[in-house]
Parts: sequence; structure tokens; C-alpha cells
Amino acid sequence: MRLRPFRQALPWALLALAPACQEQEEGHAPQVQLVTTTCAGGAPLENASRLLLRVTGEGIEPPLEHVTFVDLRPEDVPVVPPGRGRVLEVRAYTGEPFAAGQVVSVGRSAPFDMPAEGGPAEPVRVVLRRVETWVPVEDAQRPGECLRLTEPRAAHTATLLKDGRVLLAGGFRMDGAGNAETLSSFEVLDPVARTLTHLPSQDEGLTRRAFHTATVTPEGEVVLAGGEVSIAGVTVPLSTAAVWDPDALGLYGFELAWARSRHGAASDSAGRILLAGGVGEGSVPVPEPEGLEPQALRTFAVPTLLPRVGASVRALPDGQRVAVIGGSDGQELAPEVLTFTYDGATFAPSSSGARLRYPRRNAVVAPFGGQRLLVVGGYGSPADPVFTGDALPVSEVIDWGSPEPRVSEGPSLVARGDACAESLPGGRVFVAGGRRQEPVNFRLVSSALVEQVIPTVSETSAVLGQEPLVSAFYLHTCTVLPDGAVLVTGGLDDSQGEPQVSGGAYLFVPLPRD
Repeated sequence: MRLRPFRQALPWALLALAPACQEQEEGHAPQVQLVTTTCAGGAPLENASRLLLRVTGEGIEPPLEHVTFVDLRPEDVPVVPPGRGRVLEVRAYTGEPFAAGQVVSVGRSAPFDMPAEGGPAEPVRVVLRRVETWVPVEDAQRPGECLRLTEPRAAHTATLLKDGRVLLAGGFRMDGAGNAETLSSFEVLDPVARTLTHLPSQDEGLTRRAFHTATVTPEGEVVLAGGEVSIAGVTVPLSTAAVWDPDALGLYGFELAWARSRHGAASDSAGRILLAGGVGEGSVPVPEPEGLEPQALRTFAVPTLLPRVGASVRALPDGQRVAVIGGSDGQELAPEVLTFTYDGATFAPSSSGARLRYPRRNAVVAPFGGQRLLVVGGYGSPADPVFTGDALPVSEVIDWGSPEPRVSEGPSLVARGDACAESLPGGRVFVAGGRRQEPVNFRLVSSALVEQVIPTVSETSAVLGQEPLVSAFYLHTCTVLPDGAVLVTGGLDDSQGEPQVSGGAYLFVPLPRD
């Protein structure tokens, strides 16, 4: 359904629109709250003259679409059929959406249920943000001002919760003497409500950690495992894990068999977690993986020799297997890709038959559409990259769509390691930050580069350069939000000399491709 606009546009910032009486179609129009303010950069409606309202959800095919001028009125809100999981997307254009108009900003609501009579109890909120640019998160309690993390942090985790909020846990900051100080606090960022809640430590023995992993369980709890603390300049790996309940704000700890930090973790569809690789006591690679059953607060042995540092651990699309990709034992890089499947007692290993074309450590791995994984960057030397560098400009694709996975060459990207990578709708992969080598002395420094890898129908892929990060970061986090925006928090910037830990939270909205 496409209706054409007929009014002149009027400027506005925040609209709460009551549903209009639209009896000619099944359903009702929900009340809509459209947020168009910003604390920095261009306003979401700058240069915009048209809005496209788009409703999707189960049984709505094709999507319901309505075009209007930006002075949105109640009668412009489309009727939404009854049902669960409806999503309202709003796009602002410079002109006609289906002619020469260009998208300047996009916002999507959280999924909402539409009752048979009336509308949702709460207004459907849509936050419009400029596309293809980095903007800070605005503080809803202080319009026009930007949110800052309560504590700057790097080497932390950012975990998307089931309700769309993001849990930031642990990490480190720099003290007055320039030493790393491990953090014990949590912060919960709500990108839609535009709020940040600081949660002081409930038990510093469980929450004080950096370089740990965070994994969401099927029940929506977050499992923090391993990591390290810095004590008087000495780094100590941790042999503890904690389960955080976002509803009750409860924290439950248990012991690991191995102390490990800078490792990888992923869960199968049943919620069992595989920890693999990492640095242990004495700064040597941890020799064995370990399995976790968070609901029982227990671990189980995975008796497989697998000393790997800088490996990537990823759940495969079938939900049963967990893959360990790349890494180094300190002497050699590992080209073989191993998979682990729970057999009723432990995670049993098997050789997938896949081998990396370019063995590497400290790469990033992200889903790449269908049954494929994209492996990006990393370092081509087995030793600590601080001493050897050797950042790689190549990627490769592992296709798990057949009994024996196939590895093919991926597109070339800017050489770097320690980046973050996240999968976007349509199989696109967003790669941000990391460490690159300086061209003169080959020293590793943080990078602000951002690239987007777009799959094509053939085996080739397109790489698009994007607006750089606001600063050069590594040890930062990237999180794809339910509305499609990418959230980057924290990180370390050593590109200008003295290392600086970031307290920023920035959003990037990729240009829609449909």
C-alpha cells in the first residue's frame, strides 16, 4: 500500500501521534512517538522532505508502505493488522522515495504486538538517526547532550539483551600513573530509551575482569567467563565465571577448571558454552578447552589438546557445532578448522576438513549470509603481534553448506588485526577499528578504518569504505542493535602517542539495501 504526499512540510523534533480512526481496513493505527533530536552532527530531518512509513511482521506481505511529508499527522500512521512482532520503520528522504529521493535517516521500532481492538498500551517509539555517519547516543534526560560511559573502558564486553538493551561489563581504564586498572562495574545502555544505568559491583571477585568473554543463554542471562585482572602491574588470569540475570539483577558465580584470558567462547542451541584457547598461568597458552553448563553453574572437561592464542570461536548455523578458527600455539599458526559437538558428556572434537588459506591469529569472524562465515584480517605471525606485526590484508570465506566445508578466497581489505566485525541484514559484514602497522616503523597502532563487505551472487564480494570511527580504537566493542544500527563503545586509542581509553558510545546506521 503506497499513498502519495500532498502537503507542505513543517519542521518538528518530537511527535506523539494518536491513532486515527481508519475503519476501512482490518486493524487500527498505533500511537507513534517519533524522536528526531540529536546531540551532535546533522539533525535527522535536515534536508529531508518526505517520510516513508513501512510496517513489517508475520502475515504482512508485501510490507505496508505509506509516503507523506515530514509534518507527520495522525492520519498518516498506517493501519496495522492484528498480530505479534510488528515493526514500524521510518525512513526520511530528500525527495520522492520511489523516484530521485535519497535516504538521509532511518529508524525502526522494537517489535510490538497489535491487539484485535485498539492499539498497543504504550506508544510505538522510533528514533530517527542519520545514515552513514557516526553519532553519539543522545541523553533522553538532557536533550541535546550526549551520553558518556560512567567509566571509560576497553577490553570489556558489550552484550545485546533480549529486550534490546546492551550490557557493558568489566574492562580496564588507565589510572593517573598510566597503568591499567581493571573495572568491576556494569553499565546498561538502552539505545531506544537513550538512557545509561550504572550498576556498581555486587561482588568484585566475580565482576572485576577484562579480556573475558560474555555469552547470552537461551533464557536471556549473560555468562561472563575468565579474563584477567591487573594487580600492581602484574596480570593474573581468572578461573571464575559468573551468570548475570538481567531481570532479577542477580549474580551467581562458579569455578572454572582452567584460568584463562583473551580466549574465545560460543554456545550451542541448548546453551552449553565452549571456552577455547587463551592465555593461562605463566603467560602460556591454555592447553585444553572447557565446557560450561550455566543453568547448573558447573563446568565439564573437554579432554582435547588445543593450545591456541588468538583463535576465533563461533557457533555454526546448525546450532549443534562450535568451530575454532585460527590461532597460534606460540610457535606455529594453526590452519586447521576444528568443530566441537556435544555428545551427551562433553564437546567432542572433529576435523571439519577445512583449512585456512592464510593461517592467522587475532582475526575476526562473522556470518556472511547463508551457511558462510567470513574470516577477516588478523596477523600472519605466530608470536605476539606487538613484536612481529604482520597484519593481513586478506579475508577468506568458509562455506558450511555441504558435508565438507569449502574455503575460498575473500575480498582484500585494509591490513589490520584485532578489529571488530558484525553481520548486518542481507549477509553484509561491518568491520571497524583494530590495529594497523605504521608505514615507516611498522609499529602497531590503533585504527579508525571502517569497511563493509557486501556478498554478491557470485563468489566475489564488494568492499565499501565507510566513514571512519570518531577516534582510532581497538579493544572496543561492536554490537548490532535490533533497529539495524551498529553500536561501538569504549576502546583504546594509542595512535597519537599516550594511550587513551574511550568513554564514548557511538551509533552508525548503514544505508538500507532493500
